Amino acid sequence: MTTTLAPDRRTEAPGPASARTPRTALPRAALRLHRKALVVGAALVGVFTLLLLGSLLWRSLYSPAQAAACGTGAGCPGLHSYGTAHSVFWSLLNQSQNVLLLVPLVIAAYAAGPLTARERELGTHHLLWTQSAASPTRWLRSTLALASVAVAVAGVLLVMVYRTALAPVAGAWGVGGWVPGGYAASGPVLVAYCLLGLAVGVCAGTLIGRALPAIFAGVVGTGLLMGVGVAVRPWLWPASTLTVPFTRDRSAWPASGADWPEDAEIRGQWLVTGNGDRIDLESCYATPGGIAGCGSRSGAENWLVEFHPFSHRLPVMLVETGLVLLLAALAVGAAFLVLRRRTP
Repeated sequence: MTTTLAPDRRTEAPGPASARTPRTALPRAALRLHRKALVVGAALVGVFTLLLLGSLLWRSLYSPAQAAACGTGAGCPGLHSYGTAHSVFWSLLNQSQNVLLLVPLVIAAYAAGPLTARERELGTHHLLWTQSAASPTRWLRSTLALASVAVAVAGVLLVMVYRTALAPVAGAWGVGGWVPGGYAASGPVLVAYCLLGLAVGVCAGTLIGRALPAIFAGVVGTGLLMGVGVAVRPWLWPASTLTVPFTRDRSAWPASGADWPEDAEIRGQWLVTGNGDRIDLESCYATPGGIAGCGSRSGAENWLVEFHPFSHRLPVMLVETGLVLLLAALAVGAAFLVLRRRTP
């Protein structure tokens, strides 16, 4: 008697999830490793939002016209309450400009230390690469991609919150406009500098490999680049010019609000002689007679002012954002180049 063996139709058991989805295994591992930092960052963004928008909501509960109608009597609760709410809101709005300028430095410190250099300093980076079955380049790429998304989302949220709080007092002196903190927090420049801080921090951590020196290098490098950005900002876009005849009569000199807009950013002011030579005003302050005497002795004929009106702010922002993102890309490229040369 013969028997026929039926083919075994059992299918193989599915492999582990990490084998089925190798592209998502590294981001998940990076997310688990740095989840505490993400939670802390989200909490800080939430506190910033709560304080700034909460003070704005408190201020909006009182109408300035109704508060003013109460007069100046000490017993008027509407005037006193509105004044307190307005003072708190104005103080938080001013301080938020300075706080937001520190965000790229904080990101650079974390990227240089805990994100990259700490594992190398402790010697745990080899274990991480072995357990994740990934090359050092792939591990850094996944970590950097996750951090970039988190930084970009947080930066956009901070800009949106600041712009929302700034809207009721837009154009007021000391906030927004061309003020360094208000300028950066009002557009994509802040997001670009946050990504630059991440890139510089990763580059410093990969290059140095020790946490504290890497943090110092990342923060200082990011701060210097931000300072350079503020210095070259007026020269990123062609400025408007104003020429006024120079006389000894002070009332004939150009003035903000009369000859150029009050919200303009002045790039430079000079006295110009008949042959086209420019005289810097700084050199005239210490001379007898001040600017008037300096101009008369040098034969100045015109007063030249170069300025950026408020309408130039968006083009300047876009140019600066592009340049900052280019620097960030170069820093990331340098980090990957160093990593490839130092690892097999």
